[in-house]
Amino acid sequence: MFRFPPLTPVVKIWLATTLAAMIGLMIGHNFLGMDVANRIALSSRLGLETLWQVVTYPLAQSPDPQGLTGYLISAVFFWLVVSPYELQWGRRMLIQLLVAITLGAAVFALVVGLFFPGMVLGFGPHVLGVIAAYAWAIRHRGQLSFFGVLPMKAVHLIGLCVFLSLLQFLASGDVMGFAADIGGVGVGVFFMWRLERRPPSKKEDKKKKGSTSHLQVIDGGKHWLN
Repeated sequence: MFRFPPLTPVVKIWLATTLAAMIGLMIGHNFLGMDVANRIALSSRLGLETLWQVVTYPLAQSPDPQGLTGYLISAVFFWLVVSPYELQWGRRMLIQLLVAITLGAAVFALVVGLFFPGMVLGFGPHVLGVIAAYAWAIRHRGQLSFFGVLPMKAVHLIGLCVFLSLLQFLASGDVMGFAADIGGVGVGVFFMWRLERRPPSKKEDKKKKGSTSHLQVIDGGKHWLN
């Protein structure tokens, strides 16, 4: 049966920060005449602003009703997807993953942006990246029920992420945004793949005698996606 996961600490901070940014962007644009969104979104035009845009683009949203709707949908999915990851692998691992997705998706988008100019805003790549990371990590654990609706193998979630990104691209024609989404998915899978192969520390080695995987589920964690 589908249930909403608890709001974990990192997810609370992320949603509070992005909501504050969304409110600020709407006030600045609609009442003060300030176009802040375009300054913090990741632009294909390389320059001094690129130095901060590679980390600020998740805060950027279109300050209009359509942008607000898109933000709210992304926020709900971020909660549904990222909280289970934090419950399973902890706050530190989640922060590392989000940083990796932020930078990795930005670099991939900028490379593609050299040929297809555009702009990236929002944290869609992070949602897709965490889904892909989670799916890769539990790919050998049989079938799951995605949000209690769609039964599938965990690894098929990665294909679903790519398919959803492709649909968004076909609807918008945004090549750079599509590149960011695919970059986020790729970083998520690569992050967990590297984690599996990282030599365990002495502390971890004592904790998991005879285990062949570096991945460990935190005690008390729950599989909120299955």
